[in-house]
Amino acid sequence: MSTTMLQQTEDEERLALLARARKIFRRTFTYGLMSFLAFVFLFPIIFMVVAAFKPNERVIADLASFQAFLPDLDSLTFANIQDVFDRVPFETYTFNSLFLTLTTVITGLFVNSLAAFVLARLRWPGRTLVLGIIVSLIIIPLEAIAVPLMLQVNEMGVVLDVIVTLLMIGMTVLLWTILWESIDHIMNGQSWHDNLPRPAYWLIIGGLTVLLALPFEVLVYFMIQQTADGGSWLNSYHVQILPFIAEPFSIFLFYQFFIGIPKDFDEAAIVDGASRFRIYWNIIVPISRPVFATVAILKFLQFWSFYLWPLMVAREPDFYPLMVGMDFFQTQAPVRWGSIMAYAALVTVPVLIVFLLFQKWFVQSVSSSGVKG
Repeated sequence: MSTTMLQQTEDEERLALLARARKIFRRTFTYGLMSFLAFVFLFPIIFMVVAAFKPNERVIADLASFQAFLPDLDSLTFANIQDVFDRVPFETYTFNSLFLTLTTVITGLFVNSLAAFVLARLRWPGRTLVLGIIVSLIIIPLEAIAVPLMLQVNEMGVVLDVIVTLLMIGMTVLLWTILWESIDHIMNGQSWHDNLPRPAYWLIIGGLTVLLALPFEVLVYFMIQQTADGGSWLNSYHVQILPFIAEPFSIFLFYQFFIGIPKDFDEAAIVDGASRFRIYWNIIVPISRPVFATVAILKFLQFWSFYLWPLMVAREPDFYPLMVGMDFFQTQAPVRWGSIMAYAALVTVPVLIVFLLFQKWFVQSVSSSGVKG
């Protein structure tokens, strides 16, 4: 009996040892493969950053060896970065990219979430058809409609200019109303609220409202200027923004989240006398922060790297974003690969650093956006 028990104990220990060995092997293989793939994917970024600080002739010469990924401290130079600022208006391109991206993302969050709210929370004739059209539009790439869209915006007449301008003005007034009420509600909960004179209180609310609605206001300003001039939409800021504010994929993401929120919230708010818009702003938006964060991050990355459409509609460097500005180094002699790598590093590294700093939040927002309320 003791021999049998000893044999069973040895078998159990052997099986446990084999299980630990398999677990260690799987973990080692998984982490090794992930590290290798990460290193492979990082090759272009490493090469880009290293080449940005190498003399131009060394960038091509080192391509045939592993030296392409290793910095040379003896020949370290900042001439490529200086050449970027000397040859192109990099500050202008940076402002254009930030303005175009932030304006498109912020206005898109407002417009697309409102559209998704109407589709997800309201019942009206044709709703299913409209939702099906929006879903079908997701699979159509920009390349397929870029030329017809360019011809359309180039032929925009004064009447359509006025209509679009009035719509943008109406949306701005609506946003002002929302922000005013929201800021007023927040400030009413502060202890120092009662000590402020009413004019000062209104001035603070008005200033914050105008500041937070700045992307809309700047866009409306450009639209009014465009309408007054009566010229073409090409070579402007708003031609790079307006066609992409309403975006099918963003509407679908919002819709998928909104449809999972219990309808009890809406019914209770309606009983209390809340309007549909107040339900959207005071109930749906606060509990939908994960999907707002997800859409904002994804759309920022998309529009920051936008290239084809700005290349087609922007005809002067004053309206070029960063991605279009890179064409100058490839089309103007002499072609300096060190300067091209420096330009690419200046465009990529800041966004990469921001992503790494907020990586945990980004992953949480993407994963939680799929959780139904």
